[in-house]
Amino acid sequence: MSITLKHYKDNFTLAIPVITANIGQAVVQIVDNVMVGRLGATPLAAASFAGIIIMNLFVFGMGIALSLTPLAGHAYASGKHRRVAALFQNSISLNTIIGILLTLILFAIIPLLYKLGQPTEVVDMAIPFYKLLALSTLPFFLFLAFKQFMEGIGNTKVAMIITIAANIINIVLNYIFIYGKFGAPALGIVGAGVATLTSRILMPIMFFGYIVAKNPYKRFLAFFKTQHFTIKKHRQLLEVGLPISGQMVIEIFALSVTTIMMGWLSTEALAANQVVLSMVHFTFMVATGISGASTILVSHQYGQQNFKEMRRYAFAGIHMAAAFMIFAALAFVFFGSSIASIFTTDPTVIALAAQMFLVVALFEISDGVQVTALGALRGITDVKRPMVYAFISYLAINIPAAYLFGFILKMGTQGIWVGFLCGLTTAAILFVNRFIKSSSRMIEQKA
Repeated sequence: MSITLKHYKDNFTLAIPVITANIGQAVVQIVDNVMVGRLGATPLAAASFAGIIIMNLFVFGMGIALSLTPLAGHAYASGKHRRVAALFQNSISLNTIIGILLTLILFAIIPLLYKLGQPTEVVDMAIPFYKLLALSTLPFFLFLAFKQFMEGIGNTKVAMIITIAANIINIVLNYIFIYGKFGAPALGIVGAGVATLTSRILMPIMFFGYIVAKNPYKRFLAFFKTQHFTIKKHRQLLEVGLPISGQMVIEIFALSVTTIMMGWLSTEALAANQVVLSMVHFTFMVATGISGASTILVSHQYGQQNFKEMRRYAFAGIHMAAAFMIFAALAFVFFGSSIASIFTTDPTVIALAAQMFLVVALFEISDGVQVTALGALRGITDVKRPMVYAFISYLAINIPAAYLFGFILKMGTQGIWVGFLCGLTTAAILFVNRFIKSSSRMIEQKA
């Protein structure tokens, strides 16, 4: 397998806009946490708790939305533009249905938030923020339908521009509503929720406006027909999307259990965990950008049956993700305390976060490799077996190991994160091995 500079360059070209958009989202989360963290440990813990509960259901819809990218990529690479439009049209309707259902579920489970063993004052403060995030579900999923369509046909720049614009709006509104600037009321953590909801409502509006205004993309809307809304197309999206959702839900559930376990230790541990999660999310967004590029490139080569090139692009992406994560790991080891001090002035929270960063540094490479290999598998719509592997990695290994090291062996916060180290490393090995076997079989069958 001869990987050339072109494979890295093509990955990089597609990945940069996705990474930029992802980093923009991660920066907003970091800014949210920095601004909320200045209010104290309890508001920061409340934001962490609300965010992780919301994310458990959010990723279900996100996984289904992601199904559009490889399916549209296969059709686009084969010149089937009407099929691309039909998939896009049905993705919009499916995402709308899922967005509404998830919003109703998020409101229905509010009474259960008090039964997860978290400090009462944390839950009390989290609920108003949680409600605003829940209301942002539908507009965000509509945005995802536009985003995954554009990425499926190889354009990653538009989503980047819209995401950055929305993020700037979010940050400005954060400043105004959290602290009560320019005559607005000081809403604290609720202000962060208002900012998030507002920016997410604007995102699909901006995307629709762009597509309508641009002739190269408007033609796909011209293919929209009422008769193209079909159960068959919805089922095709769900057949790919549900396993992706399952894998993502399993991983985020493990992360949620990790967060809940931190709450069993103390409010300071939960706040420190939010600091660490913010930075882990930041580095993961870079790796996810590379993974997204791999999905696009692999799906296009798969659609043209260029299986050797498909494999080269996949491993070029894996190499790039691993290289970045090594850099991130070194930053966490040497600057963990300094990073934590950006978020909070609480010395206990800073000390706990610095300890967690040492463990997190160990799994950064595994995290980058597993998500990029997973992106390659999605590019060939190999999604069912990875869901099984996710179950093994995150439920059968990660959670028991976190409890073992964190509580039975009394390693505390570091021990809980050791569990995630075990899960991510297992996932990386399984996903890479699966792609090697699948791509080798395709190459052999074509030979």
